[in-house]
Order: sequence, then C-alpha cells, then structure tokens
Amino acid sequence: MEDFFRPKIVWKRVGSVIKFSYDDQKIFALDSTCFAIGKDIKFLVAVLNSKMGKYLLKDSPQTGTGDLLISVQAIEPLKVPIPNVEILKSVEQRVDRIVKNIANKIQVKQLEEEINKIIYKLYHLSIEEIEFIESQ
Repeated sequence: MEDFFRPKIVWKRVGSVIKFSYDDQKIFALDSTCFAIGKDIKFLVAVLNSKMGKYLLKDSPQTGTGDLLISVQAIEPLKVPIPNVEILKSVEQRVDRIVKNIANKIQVKQLEEEINKIIYKLYHLSIEEIEFIESQ
C-alpha cells in the first residue's frame, strides 16, 4: 500500500494519446490507471512524454478500435539510456518547471522541446533519424 504514496508516474492504460504524469502529491485514481515507481521517475516521465518516447511506444498493443494499450509490461522492455548526473538534473529541473508552469503553454512547449533535444542526444540520433521521429 505504501507504493501508492511514493513519487510515481501515472497514466491511463487505454487511449489514442497517452500522457504520463509525475505525481508526488500522494494522489491516485482507480479507474484503469497504471502507475510505476522507482528510481529517476522524473527523468523517465520526461522520456515517456518525449517524441522519442511516443515513437518507442508506437508498436505497443492496441485495442480493437486502434487505441494504445499501455500497461507496465509495455513500458518495461523499452531501452532507456541511463543519464549522467548532469543530464539527469537538467531534465528533472525542466520537469519541475513544466509542473509549475502548466498554465503557461508557451513555456511548457519550449521546455518540452528542450527535453526532446536532450533525449535525442542520449539516443545518439542522427539529424535524419530525428526528422523521421518528428514526422511521425
């Protein structure tokens, strides 16, 4: 039961667009919501919400209507690079700023783009690969 009250990633299990949320407020919902706890949760939520994360999840199981079906089992096999301390702190700071600036869509969009660039570097993507992912 104590896992519900730890910082975690929360997301709905089924949908055409899946958004991952960072929760450190000890809140949880029961309606087909998944959650994950562990190390570097803010970094992982940034990766999952990045354009690269969406690309990695594109071949996840789907419902009969084509909605994505994202359980913990769909996330577990993803290859997520382990960041160094500097990158980890940089991404976590951006996630904190997104959480604080949620009403300011322009700042949030800018922070998301900065995170995307960091994630692309972690995966050592070429310009062509980045362009391909961004075109999806």
